[in-house]
Amino acid sequence: MTARVLAEVYAGDARTTVHLGGALVASPRLALRWLRGQAERLANGLDPDPGAPWIPRAALRAMPPAERDAPAELRAWAADDKCQGEALHRIASGGEFEFVVRDGACRYGLTARPLRIPDFTRKAGALINA
Repeated sequence: MTARVLAEVYAGDARTTVHLGGALVASPRLALRWLRGQAERLANGLDPDPGAPWIPRAALRAMPPAERDAPAELRAWAADDKCQGEALHRIASGGEFEFVVRDGACRYGLTARPLRIPDFTRKAGALINA
């Protein structure tokens, strides 16, 4: 058996969930690195820097402060070493990790879980050499 970690990002509302991406990586540390990048990508997509070169002038408008700020929560999670350490320990111990934030009617989630994948190449090699 080969150990891998499946990391995924999703968004949705009360009716629908949309898979935004996933990665099958070799370790919990790599899964968290990928999830941190996805948290920053989501935050920047939801709340981009008005001075970013890819945004046309006057395309963005200031919004009144919201009760919940998903982009800020995503950025805070990505920068929090304590949260990263707790998530790393959980995944490395065989548990699942999930971080969910809400923004109005939508939710955004980051997940990771260990997988055990059968190593068929080793078995095939043994049959060929037999």
